[in-house]
Amino acid sequence: MGNNEKIDSLLTDIKELETLITSMQEAEVYPVSFFNQTFDLTHKVLSDLHELERIQIEMLHKQMEEHRALINKEDILIQELSIAEATQPSGIIEKHTVSLHEALEKQNLSDLKKAFNLNDCFYFRRELFNGDAAKMNKVISDLNGIRTYEESVAYLNEKLNWNMEDTIVGEFIKLLERRFL
Repeated sequence: MGNNEKIDSLLTDIKELETLITSMQEAEVYPVSFFNQTFDLTHKVLSDLHELERIQIEMLHKQMEEHRALINKEDILIQELSIAEATQPSGIIEKHTVSLHEALEKQNLSDLKKAFNLNDCFYFRRELFNGDAAKMNKVISDLNGIRTYEESVAYLNEKLNWNMEDTIVGEFIKLLERRFL
């Protein structure tokens, strides 16, 4: 059962509990069945909430592990870069620090959509796609299916006829290049 279905079930149980309690609002004496039903429903609601919480914690834990693995991978790349630079034949040791942001920027992207932050999406949609989100999504989807950088640029030239010298187009192309590093 998915999260939406669990939440729907939870809401149904809460509404049933509300109906049950409302029906007893005017009663002076409550039947034993009322307490049994309300305790059972309350217990079910709490159990369902606990299950949703457990699922969320598992999801967050998985995301943290993925982030931790990515950070560790980037740390290893940074160390390798430092070692390579320290063993330059010139004998000159140059120390370059690579930020996590720079390392992530150079990371190969299988999905071009991941290259765009929210500002990029609005900016490119407005400037390059005349505000047409569907057209932008189609182009990005098509670009994700293309295997080489050269084919991607040819696609942009053929389908969109962009001026490749334009600075905004250049910014878009720079993000596209990250897919093929």
